[in-house]
Parts: sequence; C-alpha cells; structure tokens
Amino acid sequence: MSKENFVRDKPHVNIGLLITLFSIVSAVALGITIYKDVLTTLDSDGDSISDDIEARDEIPLFLDFSDEVLTISTFNSGTSTTSGGHEVGHHLGLSHGFGSHLELLSALYNDISSGIPTLEFCIKYDSLIEFIDADGNGYFSPVLDIIIGQTALTNLSLTEVKFGIDGQPAYYVGYSTNNAVFQVDYYRSKEHVLLSRGVGLLAPNELKSIITFNDYVPLTSGVQIALNLSLTSNQNIIFSNSSLVARASAGDFNMNYEWFDWNLGDKSNSKLNITIPSTSIPSKKEALYINFGEVVNDSFAPKLSWILPSLQEFSFLDLPWGYISMGTIALLAVVSTLRVVRKKPGRLKYSSPSKSKDAEETLKKAEKRIPETIKHRDR
Repeated sequence: MSKENFVRDKPHVNIGLLITLFSIVSAVALGITIYKDVLTTLDSDGDSISDDIEARDEIPLFLDFSDEVLTISTFNSGTSTTSGGHEVGHHLGLSHGFGSHLELLSALYNDISSGIPTLEFCIKYDSLIEFIDADGNGYFSPVLDIIIGQTALTNLSLTEVKFGIDGQPAYYVGYSTNNAVFQVDYYRSKEHVLLSRGVGLLAPNELKSIITFNDYVPLTSGVQIALNLSLTSNQNIIFSNSSLVARASAGDFNMNYEWFDWNLGDKSNSKLNITIPSTSIPSKKEALYINFGEVVNDSFAPKLSWILPSLQEFSFLDLPWGYISMGTIALLAVVSTLRVVRKKPGRLKYSSPSKSKDAEETLKKAEKRIPETIKHRDR
C-alpha cells in the first residue's frame, strides 16, 4: 500500500514576514513625515520663514567694487532643466559716476562661464520732473501736462556700504545727491531676513530699494514732482494689468520689478499715482513716471526680484513620505486580514499497487515451487 504524494500547487506566502516589513516601512515613513512637519514649523530667527526653507534657499553672495561699479553676484551649481548641468548665476550691478546716472543692472546667466546673460534688466534713475497737472487726474502725462522744470539725476554718489543690518546677514548700499535731498537705499540678503526701516521681509532673490525725498524744495511753488525711471531689457517688457509690476522673461528665467502705490515717508500711506505705458505693444525700453504730488518728505519702496531655473538636487526627504506611510499602513491592514486557504488534513487513501503481467507470471511460478505440505499447513 502506498501513500498519496502531496503536491503544492499554490504560492507560498509568509504573512509574518510581510507584516514585519510593512510595519518597518510604515514606521520609518511616519517618522520622516513627523520630522518634516517639525522642520516646517521651526523658525529660530522669527522671520515667519521656516529654518528648512531658509537652509534650502540660502545662497552665497560675492561683493566687488571697481570703476565706480558695485557688483553683488551669486552662483548656483547644479543641473537645471535648461542649463544642461552648467553653473547658473545672477549678477547685480550698481553703477554710478560723476556726470552719469545711477543704473541698476540685473543679469541672469544660464552658463556663467560663457559670460553671456540670458536675461538682462536695467533700471536707470533718469530725472525729476516738476509739472502742473493740466487735466487734474493726479498722473503725470508727458503729452498733456505742463513741464515746469526737469533735473537730471547725474549727481548721485555712493555714501555707504554696510553688512549686518539689524543683526541679519544683509547688505545695505546707499546713494544720495550732494545735498541729501534725494537718496536711494538698497537692501540685499543671502537668506530670508526680517528687517526694520520699512524693508520688512527680504528674500535672497530680491533687491529692495527705498527712494526718499528729504525736505525737497521745488523750483516753483504749487507744482507736483514726478520721478522718471527708464526700464530696458534684452527681452520685451510687459506690464501687468492686474498688479503693479513690470516683467521680462526668457524661458525659465524671469525678472519682476514691483512697486506699491503708496508712500511711506509721512506714515499716512497716501496714494502714489504711477504712469505706465498705455500701449499694449511690448517693447524692450519703457518709462515709469512716479507722481509724488506736492512732496516735501516722502518715500517709495519698489523691489526687483528674479527667478532662476530650479536645480534638480535630489534629497531623501523630498520623497512623498506622507503618501508612503499611508500606503504601507493600508497594505499592512490588508495583509493582516488575509486567510490562506489550505487543504484540510483527512484520511490518507491507500490502494493496492497495480500489478503488471510480468509480476503476475513471476508470482505464479513462485507458487508452483512451494511444496504441498507447506501449502496444506498454510491452509
């Protein structure tokens, strides 16, 4: 009698091992998720920007001054979607000189080593215009309003360069006329900082400026003052209809010149009227006219910001650990409820071995050789 052979026809599943693995993965994912949540809430310097974001956005700054040009540069190494692994970067130059205008030149580079900027944006402080508002709309119109006098801003000079504003890693650069009636202050930082002096929160991809009038005396009483800014770029400049911003872009490279329509000098937040081009046809050279009204003491705070292509720097923490933890917990719940159907043990079936013809003949021959006495006895 032979025993029936057991045949395994279902895959082997070690439920205990699966539960252990999913438990480990879910525990790690939950731990990293909690860790990332804690990082997003830490703000050691109290500037409303988490320490995690500040560490990612921090950039090195390099300051150079030569030939009456102050340059603040930054370089970012890494692979971006457009740079092809080159070193992208940003140059910010402030140039001035005797008999020349103060100019702010911002340039973005797809490849620093080439020396050819992908996007340029220049702001020139052109002149102060005293005018009579002929149509009474509060805006300066070069065509309709009566110009009483125009003073070219060619006498601005560098007054101060300072690092460590309000105890923060920020640069301050100041320019002023000889009599300090008109001055322009710039603020730049290598990380997110919160400054006083009307600057507020300053990001590493921003240059904030404060334009100030101090006891300005016009040539003629009763006239209004407008500041003329000239904007130029190697790309078309587009003015937004919904916000106070002039924008230029080249692919993933962007420049934005933004401003608020109120003054800061007398703390009354009175409205400033700013004349922008009325035509919808893009141009690479435009003009802004900021009407300060019958100003004596006043301040205006525009800012220049830029966007470089994001660098593809992979971090282990960038994985979607929240989704991973939820997925592993769901799988753990499913696996723990699985029931593997197995064959129930029962009686083993026995059967006589099958006899072949050769075996039967052999048995018959063997029986013939058995003596009769033994056969009789066995019976």
